[in-house]
Amino acid sequence: MSTESTFFRLFRRRGFSETLEILADFPNKEAVQSIFFKRLSDVNSYPNTYFRVKDDLIRHDIVAYKLNKENDKVIYLTEKGIEIWNRIQEIEGIL
Repeated sequence: MSTESTFFRLFRRRGFSETLEILADFPNKEAVQSIFFKRLSDVNSYPNTYFRVKDDLIRHDIVAYKLNKENDKVIYLTEKGIEIWNRIQEIEGIL
């Protein structure tokens, strides 16, 4: 029986922290998907990094999708995702 928490299981997966960090840097914590992927590659990561954790992030309501006025697919941090990001930053501040 595993005693590992859901948070630590997610946090250790490659793509989790990268996704939260990149989305948190955008205004309103959201980005057009193509721009998000460009930013991923700018930090020496790949879209595959995100796709590894995408289903878990959506299932746990950390990120979601919507369409903007131009009908572009937008990925954004949900309220829960923003709260998780803020707590990670708080822990970083303590350390």
